[in-house]
Amino acid sequence: MCAACAVTLSTSEYVAEATVTGKEAVSDGVVALTLRRSDGHPLPAWKPGAHVDLILGAAPTRQYSLCGDPDDVRSYRLGILRDESGRGSSRYVHDRLRLGDTIQIRGPRNNFPLAEDAPHSVFIAGGIGITPLWCMIQRLHDLGKSWELWYCIR
Repeated sequence: MCAACAVTLSTSEYVAEATVTGKEAVSDGVVALTLRRSDGHPLPAWKPGAHVDLILGAAPTRQYSLCGDPDDVRSYRLGILRDESGRGSSRYVHDRLRLGDTIQIRGPRNNFPLAEDAPHSVFIAGGIGITPLWCMIQRLHDLGKSWELWYCIR
């Protein structure tokens, strides 16, 4: 590659310390986790389909979809399925993370944006795969848009 063609990219992502302010079992093997910035400042805005990284320290960093209210910049809500065959992050969240604990979060980022202008949307989900779609469906409902959901479970 020629020296004149070289490109250097420098990026930085939002990282903050977050406190666990809610943790509840919402179905078999799934907990809903609520996080707030530890310093009380607002969190970055996000849109349906976005996710954040949970930097857990004692377990691998893992991405989880945001499934709360995108208009609420005070907290993030995540749905986390316990994955026995995973790398350990979900087991850490289920077994060791407690109310008042602090972790780091990175993001949000959205590689799965909602096409709000589509004339009709069809969502296909299975199990915890509903998590990123839930806020998309809520958004389309609020906009009065046409949508349908095909949901498959065990």
